[in-house]
Amino acid sequence: MASSSLSKEGIEFEFSKQLEKTVSEVVDDLDPLDAADFDSVKYINEIFPDERSLTYSKHETDTSTDKKRRPHARLHMQLASVKRDLRSVSEDISRSVRQHSCQRVQTKQAVGDAKQSIQALFNKIHAIKEKAEKSERMVQEICRDIKSLDHAKKHLTSTISALMKLHMLVQAVDMLVYMSEKKQYKEVANRLGAVDMLFLDFANYTDIPKIAQLKKTMQKERVKLQDQILNEFHRYGPNPSVGLDDVVLMLREGCLVIQALGPKAKEELLIWFSRSKLGPYTDLFGSGKPAGELRLADRRYAWLRRTLREYDEQFGSIFPKSWNVPAVLSRDFCLLTKDHLRSVLKSNTNNLDTNALVAALQKTIAFEQELQVRFGTVKDSVNSNAANVSNGVGMDANSIKMRYKLERDGKKQVVPQVKMEFRKLVSSVFYPYLGQYVQLERENISKLLQQVEREEDWTGGKESKNDDENKKFGCNEKVFIYIKKSLQRCSRLTTGAILFEISGEYRQGLIDLGTLLQSKLPKKADTKELSLADNRVCCMVATTAEECKEFTPGIAEAVKKVIDSKFVEKIDYDEEKSMFAALVNIAVETVVKGFMTRMGKILHGMTKINWSTLPRVGDQSTYVNQINSMLVTFVPPVAKSLSDAYHLFFCNQLAKGAIPLYEEHIFKCKRVNEVGAQQLALDSHAMKSIFLGIPKLRGDEKISERRLRSFTRIVDRQMGRVTAIVKTMASPEDCLIATFKTLMPRATPEDVAETLTKTMYLKGLKKADQQALVDSYNASVEDKDRVALDAKSEGRLKKFFKFG
Repeated sequence: MASSSLSKEGIEFEFSKQLEKTVSEVVDDLDPLDAADFDSVKYINEIFPDERSLTYSKHETDTSTDKKRRPHARLHMQLASVKRDLRSVSEDISRSVRQHSCQRVQTKQAVGDAKQSIQALFNKIHAIKEKAEKSERMVQEICRDIKSLDHAKKHLTSTISALMKLHMLVQAVDMLVYMSEKKQYKEVANRLGAVDMLFLDFANYTDIPKIAQLKKTMQKERVKLQDQILNEFHRYGPNPSVGLDDVVLMLREGCLVIQALGPKAKEELLIWFSRSKLGPYTDLFGSGKPAGELRLADRRYAWLRRTLREYDEQFGSIFPKSWNVPAVLSRDFCLLTKDHLRSVLKSNTNNLDTNALVAALQKTIAFEQELQVRFGTVKDSVNSNAANVSNGVGMDANSIKMRYKLERDGKKQVVPQVKMEFRKLVSSVFYPYLGQYVQLERENISKLLQQVEREEDWTGGKESKNDDENKKFGCNEKVFIYIKKSLQRCSRLTTGAILFEISGEYRQGLIDLGTLLQSKLPKKADTKELSLADNRVCCMVATTAEECKEFTPGIAEAVKKVIDSKFVEKIDYDEEKSMFAALVNIAVETVVKGFMTRMGKILHGMTKINWSTLPRVGDQSTYVNQINSMLVTFVPPVAKSLSDAYHLFFCNQLAKGAIPLYEEHIFKCKRVNEVGAQQLALDSHAMKSIFLGIPKLRGDEKISERRLRSFTRIVDRQMGRVTAIVKTMASPEDCLIATFKTLMPRATPEDVAETLTKTMYLKGLKKADQQALVDSYNASVEDKDRVALDAKSEGRLKKFFKFG
């Protein structure tokens, strides 16, 4: 609860709780009378709780509770204490009132003194401000006078300078007119640049009559000078070296004037000069002229070479080197020749001689390369005046400004270079007519293939002791050499769409070569035995195709290097490479088929043996020796003819074909008793050894075990199946299922059913016994692996074994 107090006017003041709390925290021993929640009744009751406390002030002890009772004062003593406090407070208030009265008087006097000081300071500041304003006005007047004097000086200086330049301009124009009449062209060239520089200073004053008159006079003089010098060239130009040396000097200095007159004047002079020099060329080689025929294209280029030599002799010392007149003349010659050849080609579209067309194109490209080497990077013949910047001769206004700027900056003048492109400038006219060249390449490749087919010995020749001889045919080398030369020849003619079309002809040629090689493989290899010569032909086809597969990517890369960038992504010879790889496989598989046919006939004799009546187990059977002899005879020539990679491929394919064939013929035997099954087991072990030794029949060469792993896995896997079958047949009937499950590799239920059924037929078991064994097998496997025999399978197997 907030405390309250009364002022002198009787107004009660309320203090906030926060203030009361702060006061209580600051004052440690707060008097109860000063408490915010002071209650007089409560305070009196605490002091005088009963009547007895009004007279006693001693401490009394409560014997029942053994606690000290609160001390109490007497009434008169308490009243006396309160009165003393009242007197003390009254004295403090009186003292405070007297002190505040004194301080109020002193404060009032101090405030008055402060006001007087402030007024005096304000007066001083006002006076200073007035003096500052007067000084500022005085400075502004002085600056205004100085600025007026500066403008006057600037205008006076510019006027004097303009008058001096105007005087110089008038004198320069008069002197230019005089020198022009006297044909002092070197001085005229120098004066032209100076006059142009002076006119630049008066560019904003062309409305002044005198300046306009001078400018008009100068324009007329420039036109007069240009016509005058052109007339001099017309007069002496055809043969300037005839006569005095003064003529050559005059024309050379005239070129300096033309250069100072600007690019347009120089261009007109060069156009006239080019036309005058190329006029006889048109008369001699123009459209319809005898010398203009396509087969005589080299005479055109010989004419320009001769003309350039004459230029060096007659005009080399007249025209500035920076003009590059020979390059300009050669460029105009090429453009004119292009028009002539276009007319010739267009008029002979239906009866163009392809050989003459190609010959003319080759000579044209060689001529363009010659010009490109000579004039490919030349100084700017139109805008460059750098050759004369160093001495100021024949410079226009811009060149003079450039010269002085470079001299000021301390830099060396860099002569501009312009690249003149002569490549394809004339030869491009032949491109629309090169379709016949593509046809010519197609015919040449076709004729080459026909030629190699006639000349090649496709019989394989005789076997040579030299390993490098008779391993492949030579037809592919001729084709690849022709493609290489054709690509070199064509890339010199064009690298665009025509080369892309010819690249397509190369691809077709490779496809035709592959077709030719495949046609030479023996036919019906799966039904007839192949001789050593037939095997040799197959191996030579495989080796030749393998070499073609390796060379084909090189052709693609060679074409990509020379063809235009937009066709690079379209060059793809992967299909042809794959074709040759497939041809190698076909050739090797053809050899393997021949081996299968020969081995099948030997194994057919095995099926004729009565395996149910063998009395005892002897040495390996005759058919095993025959197969071994056949392999020893026919495998080495094949293995030696093939590369290392395809030798192993041949061995793998031979194993993949021979072992299943051996298994098939085992099942073609009729009845096999226990002794016969043991003999077959002995034979199968010998056959496995023979098959594992096939890679070593190549010769003394050592083949690493790592390379033989895949072949060994094939033989082990497939011969393991054969071994399991013959051992199952050799086991007693009561152990047959257990042996079959133990030895037979994992297979599908259909394969298990067929193999088990064949094995039981070979053992000659009756149908009831077979069904009992099948039931026994089904009882020992899961439901998904169970097999069944039905009437359809029984009939097929009876027909297969041809009994029962």
